[in-house]
Amino acid sequence: MNRLRLITPLLLVPLSLHCLAGVPSYDFRQPQKDGVVLVGMECHHKNLTLELGVFYPSDPPSKRMDLWNTADLVKFNPETSMVQDIFTVEKRCTLGADRYKVQLKGVPGAANAMSRCGASTGVHASVWKNGQAIFDEDLERCNGDSNIKKLRFEQGADLPAIERRDN
Repeated sequence: MNRLRLITPLLLVPLSLHCLAGVPSYDFRQPQKDGVVLVGMECHHKNLTLELGVFYPSDPPSKRMDLWNTADLVKFNPETSMVQDIFTVEKRCTLGADRYKVQLKGVPGAANAMSRCGASTGVHASVWKNGQAIFDEDLERCNGDSNIKKLRFEQGADLPAIERRDN
């Protein structure tokens, strides 16, 4: 019985570390390779703003942000080329009296990496302000019909300012 009490915490440590692992982040100072699409978030406490954006090698982030490669949000099975898993990054941001929850979820181009749009990946953003959904839309998709470049949530505004890409 005493041995079990000593072993149990040791067994839980790897489990808790695995749960914390999540999607790897990307350093904004690291140059983007061709084909890499990043999604970023900045919670700016001084300006009381929350920004989300999609970045390409031709238009990388110009400031420090939390960044993730959209390809890391979808995992394909290397043997079958089928979607194996879709990951979600969840972050929280408090600006003044407002509490934001942001979820960034992978969007596969297709269920099979070998089909049209195949292994391309996008991202879906869901944002809640004080528990109420205020944004729920794809930021990046295979077919390119989402032209959102940046979202900016400001104190006092119920909806984000949306900056779109020139098509």
